[in-house]
Amino acid sequence: MQDSKSSNVKIIGFFIGGIILGALATTGVMLAQKAKKAVDLSANLGKPFVVVDGKTWDSGMLPGDSGMDYYTLQNNIYNAEKNFASQTALRIALANDAGKAVSTTELPKLEELLNIPPVSEQEAKQYYEKIIAQMGAGVFGGQPFDKIKAQLQMQMSQQKASEIVLRKIQELEAGGRIKVLLNPPTSPSVKLNLDGYPSRGNKNANLVFVEVADYLCAHCRESEPIIEKIAKEFADKVKFVHISYPLAPQGLSGALAKGAFCATKQSEKSFWDYHTNAFQVPFSKANPTGNDPTKQFMDEAINVAKQSNLDLKAFTECLNSNEPNEYIQKVQNEFNSSTGFKGTPTFYLNGKILEANPQQLEASIKAAIK
Repeated sequence: MQDSKSSNVKIIGFFIGGIILGALATTGVMLAQKAKKAVDLSANLGKPFVVVDGKTWDSGMLPGDSGMDYYTLQNNIYNAEKNFASQTALRIALANDAGKAVSTTELPKLEELLNIPPVSEQEAKQYYEKIIAQMGAGVFGGQPFDKIKAQLQMQMSQQKASEIVLRKIQELEAGGRIKVLLNPPTSPSVKLNLDGYPSRGNKNANLVFVEVADYLCAHCRESEPIIEKIAKEFADKVKFVHISYPLAPQGLSGALAKGAFCATKQSEKSFWDYHTNAFQVPFSKANPTGNDPTKQFMDEAINVAKQSNLDLKAFTECLNSNEPNEYIQKVQNEFNSSTGFKGTPTFYLNGKILEANPQQLEASIKAAIK
């Protein structure tokens, strides 16, 4: 995607849970903050955890779904600690640059060290009008600008501040001035039944990369160009598997996922052609204007199939059958269990959750190959 589009997507995702309603309710979540270094997959398991009836259970042998629950807990703690450590390191470095005192009793706040201009009413209105033009009035719940401008300015200002802080942290990390001395936890192995899902690359590779994504998930769309790049670069060393998981099964994302299933039935090439075009469907299409939204959603999937040069007769027959519904149910049953799946996109590498954002994926896979 172009930088401007990517920026819009990030800002839109930020408002989820706030004032944006409608199509973007399907926006997924990323599992880590942005950084370009590889994710360390070698953190040790095996921490003594509890003794029951004389038997010691450690973190690498917890029974049932307890192991995944413990990993999720540890990962939440890690992310919170990493965020705290990065921002503290940034404050210390900026204070040093400014010649300000740093001690156990003194440390200037970020707002004193960074120039973060507030978002003006004019900027907020321009953004509001731009999004309305792109996605329709329903994206803000039909509310006029004057009614939401204060909240919009506040949230845009918070987003701007977060991006400035993040860029500065990345800059200082890249220059070697700050380094966070924390290692992420490693997920327990999960069993994924990958039969029937489309794949590419080396089908016999020892490395298997799995992406679970929604076609209307903003972060999935941000990830897509990176995944395309690494799929080409590592085609001889890695098997890449895609699993379409619709966050809104009754909405457009559900129709597109059903279409992905029907495309796969024709051939894997048909799926990948469909897959590319499905990610280009405008978000505004998730807000139907007619009296039969289900038909409009299905028609959009058929339109994607047409763009992908699929057999439309076979595709439509499949789409109108019960098989795609069974596919959706299968995916939900698989990933609503103890697989550690929390949202889209979720990545797995050789049966372990890969806590990596798009910028980390390439380095992480290279590290695994080595």
